[in-house]
Amino acid sequence: MDLSVAMEEARLACSYFFNNRFEEARALMRPWAHKSMYHGLGYGTFMYLQAIMTFDPKDIELAIETLKQSVDVCNKFRRKATIGESLGKMVKKVDYNSFTKEEIHAELCYAECLLLRAVLTFMEDETLISFLKGGMKIRACYQSYKVCYILEGRDWSKDADKMHFESGVRMGVGAFNLMISQLPQKILKLLEFVGFSGNKSLGLSELERGFHLEGSLRRVLCALVLLGTTSSPPTSSAPRRGTWSWRKPSSTII
Repeated sequence: MDLSVAMEEARLACSYFFNNRFEEARALMRPWAHKSMYHGLGYGTFMYLQAIMTFDPKDIELAIETLKQSVDVCNKFRRKATIGESLGKMVKKVDYNSFTKEEIHAELCYAECLLLRAVLTFMEDETLISFLKGGMKIRACYQSYKVCYILEGRDWSKDADKMHFESGVRMGVGAFNLMISQLPQKILKLLEFVGFSGNKSLGLSELERGFHLEGSLRRVLCALVLLGTTSSPPTSSAPRRGTWSWRKPSSTII
């Protein structure tokens, strides 16, 4: 399926879902969930939301299995570095302009699926093994979001989907920071052991920036995370649509 069509269907499914047309949303995503990265991400997200709202062990298990499939689908579209390219990274900067549109969006969808899986891993049970598994998934998610900062170096002048990608990165970085900053202390100690820390203020700021990208695919999701975190609505101080002013990621994030 064409990437632009997939994103449009994902946006339509989000509209269905947040207008209480849950079955229509899932029915739109399900047929292509095993082939299209955005359908896989969309269907996995809907199952994830159902799991965190019910906390039913069966729903959590089903959401985890769905997201595993989504991760596999996204991984098929990600850029595969050859041995020569891997060694070349040590001596020269990666040419992010050589990434195809599918590879760029696959990296972002992959990171988002991993983030959702990590949250569900912590929810599944509270054993040490689960905490370690969740930490490893967050580590992989962290690495993928580093790649997603290709926004700073890539030429987006001819890409109409820039806004959708930016909103995804802002949502991911924002949610990532909020999730890390609000985890229980015993989980934080494990994550700090592998070099993680969360910045709540930065997380809220990135989510507000993503929310103000009007018409973007993940705008509603940014608002949803904000509403779940704070009772204050997004302010008007964040950059509006058309603003493309990424700052260098702090050491807290990347």
